[in-house]
Amino acid sequence: MEPFEMKKNILEKMLQLSGTATTVTAIAAMGFFLSLLWGGIFKTHYIARAETLTLTYATNTEPVGLRGIAEKGFIDEIEKLGKGRIKIKVYWRQSYLIDKEILEGVKDGTVDMGHVNINYYPKRLVKNGGITLLQQGPDRYEDRIWVYNKIYQDIPELGAEFENYKQKIIYTYSVLPLAGCFTREATSLGDFKDRRIRASSRWLLKILEGAGAIPVDTPWKDSYLALKTNALEGVFTNIDAIHRINLDEIAPHIVIFRELWNPVPFHVTINLPRWNSLPRDIQTVIELASENASKRFANIYRPMLDEIVSDQRKAGYTVTFATKKDIQDWLALKEIEKVKAQWIKEVNLVTVNGNAGSILEKIEQIAAQGIMKQSGSVIQAPPALF
Repeated sequence: MEPFEMKKNILEKMLQLSGTATTVTAIAAMGFFLSLLWGGIFKTHYIARAETLTLTYATNTEPVGLRGIAEKGFIDEIEKLGKGRIKIKVYWRQSYLIDKEILEGVKDGTVDMGHVNINYYPKRLVKNGGITLLQQGPDRYEDRIWVYNKIYQDIPELGAEFENYKQKIIYTYSVLPLAGCFTREATSLGDFKDRRIRASSRWLLKILEGAGAIPVDTPWKDSYLALKTNALEGVFTNIDAIHRINLDEIAPHIVIFRELWNPVPFHVTINLPRWNSLPRDIQTVIELASENASKRFANIYRPMLDEIVSDQRKAGYTVTFATKKDIQDWLALKEIEKVKAQWIKEVNLVTVNGNAGSILEKIEQIAAQGIMKQSGSVIQAPPALF
């Protein structure tokens, strides 16, 4: 029997008794039925509280490698702190939504949570795209997360873009530095010249063009086959991604740009109406899980680059670290300033207040503060995103 029907029947019985019984009997009966009513309400509330809450989550990665470890660590921490009250149903490796569908999937509630890569949504997360123009940032993982948190706290327009798609960021992590993997010998930036190279954004492709490469806009999921069939001669992305999907097997000549970070913050978001419907204690569990997972992952992150390089060299791959001159030559490419100017122009055309230049300036200032923080300067850390 539904709680409302139970209460209705009890109240009707009470009214009948009050009209036919003595006052004492009626009062006793009313007390008895009130106790049943109270017990029923309490029991119903208790059962509702004890039921397991299931949240669905879609991502384009698998539960291995840097990204899988980072995302699984967050999910596991939610379930651990939830003590059986929260279950996350994960759709790994684009098994439910492909990568470019996840933003809309979280928005419309197809899934409750999702991994969102801002590179995939240049026309929707327009202002967020300014972060992808950064070339350098702090090495330390904790300082990178500090930069991301401060960017979103100090530039509310970026978070507002996510809110426009009915979601909020609940966890953020970072990946390893940029690297190129090639099917033919390559040991320096000069070897990029005249090679067909894939990168993750139009801006990075444009910069690669300035370095003499032939930029190719190939979907990430097609990169392996494209290298195998010689449609691509190289891929330029974070080194952990190269290793995770075995691109280094068929493109075993690797040049790592340790001083160039992949600036893209890898976000996990949750549907905003769903978040607002959660009890406050459940929200607190998710917030605490985010903080705990980030701290734990920082320790896992530190040796990852060395571990990947060791694995690659054991497999017989050629691994070279870009020289100081390579880094200087990259940072001196005119295309870096050209893509910034183009980004500002395009963003100002599609936004109301035309403040793209000031947004990019703030992003760059915060990244510079993160580098200073790493070098030992005292900068007050911002609180977590929540």
